[in-house]
Amino acid sequence: MEGQPYLVQAVYSFKGKNNDELCFKKGDIITVTQLDDGGWWEGTLDEKTGWFPSNYVKEFKGQSDHLSPLKTPGDIAAQQRAYRPVVLKDFIDSEKAHITELQHLMSNVLSTIEKSEILSKEEFSLIISNLKEVLKLHEEVLSGVERNSSKPPLEQRVGKFILNLAPKLKVIHENYCAGHPKAAFIINKHEEELLKLLDGSVLTLTSGLSKPFRRVEKYPNHLQELERHLEESHPDRGDTQRAVSVYKDIASTCSVLRRQKEMEIEIMNGGVRGWEGQDIAKMGDIIQMGSVAVWPEHRDRYFVLFPTTLLMLSASHRMSAFIYEGKLPLTGIKVNKLEDTENYKNAFEIIEDASFLGPLIERIVAICQTKEDQQKWVDLIREQSKNLGHKINTPLSRKYDFEDMNSEGHWSITRLRPAPPSRTVLLRSEKILNPRDTKGLEEDAQILRVIEAYCTSANSRFTLNSDSLNFNDLTTHLSLTEPQLDAENKSLHETISKTVTELEDRVISLCNEVESLKMNLKEEKSAREELQAIVKVKLPSIELRITE
Repeated sequence: MEGQPYLVQAVYSFKGKNNDELCFKKGDIITVTQLDDGGWWEGTLDEKTGWFPSNYVKEFKGQSDHLSPLKTPGDIAAQQRAYRPVVLKDFIDSEKAHITELQHLMSNVLSTIEKSEILSKEEFSLIISNLKEVLKLHEEVLSGVERNSSKPPLEQRVGKFILNLAPKLKVIHENYCAGHPKAAFIINKHEEELLKLLDGSVLTLTSGLSKPFRRVEKYPNHLQELERHLEESHPDRGDTQRAVSVYKDIASTCSVLRRQKEMEIEIMNGGVRGWEGQDIAKMGDIIQMGSVAVWPEHRDRYFVLFPTTLLMLSASHRMSAFIYEGKLPLTGIKVNKLEDTENYKNAFEIIEDASFLGPLIERIVAICQTKEDQQKWVDLIREQSKNLGHKINTPLSRKYDFEDMNSEGHWSITRLRPAPPSRTVLLRSEKILNPRDTKGLEEDAQILRVIEAYCTSANSRFTLNSDSLNFNDLTTHLSLTEPQLDAENKSLHETISKTVTELEDRVISLCNEVESLKMNLKEEKSAREELQAIVKVKLPSIELRITE
């Protein structure tokens, strides 16, 4: 293949299933770029390079006049070989300039900021992120391209080298892009101090921190230019063509990721209209955020998943702010993946958890853009709900003490009864209580009274009431005849455990409601006091008294 390109003619039509496979019809003339012993060859047809089965073609021995104008004649191939070094030099020079700029940013600008101690160690760590790793990666890119460009033309594999480096580059740059919005937020926060420190050249810092992803956005253009100057028979043509597609995807993914993190920071810093409740930042880190369409109206919504809550937002008409639409505690919901129908595809539903005795919620059907998004939302919500349930149930398990049944003393048939959940240890240690234990009992009693009041007002479907919360009575209700105990002991124990777990969930829900009421009461009291002060100023002759 050192001279004329090796041509083959299609004996059968072939339609590739993957994007790296070449499609052709019977009779097409293909320029072979790589001959592989595995039964697949690589070739070019109509400027598209891809793999195809070698037994679908035969050698073409016709003259050059049988070729289409798109095929590469010798003179065009020579011209391409002549200009390819210019293209590679341009890529190498721009990569060197990029590395120099990153080195200047780290050694001058960022080191000055670090020494000034304007930023905390945590803030500086967020700004510098994995910039050292990014710099090392681009030095590796430069070294590899220079090494390949020094080889003979037909041995150069720049496209293959760049393509093989793509997975590593993708991970490093995605990590950098995920942290960049936080860095920009910190710079804006300390803008005045940084302006004085850097003599008004904060723009040097902000533009320098954006260079890594700006550089990656230029890679597809460099690779396309290199592809244009590879003759159709060059063995690196296919890898270069595939590298163009891969790096376009990387640049797009990084851009979407940065925008996603920018929105998360906006939400975490109070950029939500109509927000109700505690500070959003106190809800924990955002686990997942994404846009969905809520069926049947197909309203656009943003779902934001926190460790304990699913937040629902909408965007303003100008897309300039988020608007609060509601929130759901993960302890009270279940999520199910839905099969595709005529009405929706890639959807999942959010329904009330039957075991949760809180307020009823309406069924929500959320439609995702892709199957991957659908599965990711379902998995993450289920995982967080499971983790939350485990955290709630863990303290309960420590309160079980089955050894109490083996303690010394008079034996009776009542010892065969199931152990009362969560209170056995306290009953057993009654004789050696210290003041701290007494305080714990008083707190437990308060919790039981809250449970009693809540259960009575909610008219629960469970049979537990204020009497059944007394564990002495509970054991009486659960007493069984001796022949029945062996068969039903385990079942009753599971029933009691489930009941206590559900009661604890309801107490948590009630505590959240109480906190909300306390906050509303505090705001109302403050507003009334302000009103009283204003009225006293406006009407000094009238004595007003606003009762609490």
